[in-house]
Amino acid sequence: MVPNAAPPRTRIAGLAARARNVVDSGLCTRTPAVPDWLARLDQLEHLTAAAAADRRATLQILDDSTVVDLLVLSYLRHGTPYALWADTLAGFAEDVLGVTTWAQLHARLDAT
Repeated sequence: MVPNAAPPRTRIAGLAARARNVVDSGLCTRTPAVPDWLARLDQLEHLTAAAAADRRATLQILDDSTVVDLLVLSYLRHGTPYALWADTLAGFAEDVLGVTTWAQLHARLDAT
């Protein structure tokens, strides 16, 4: 059996990859192409303005399709689906990378 070199992906990492694929494949190239885009855009703006802990907690309880829509909008508007983690490196490490200890985080950051 060959050991797996990569750690398992987190829920958010998988959803962010799905959001990138939706935009990069041309399925959604404009904001109005996102289902229920006005409500999602308002939700994205509220999340962006919220404190990092509140934003992360909200993303954990939202269903997958809503999170993908938000990440697609983030990608279209900011050029990255990860804009919601711009102010929280530790949150990005936990939510997206699945790294929870500082030693693991430093090893990851040094490797890149």
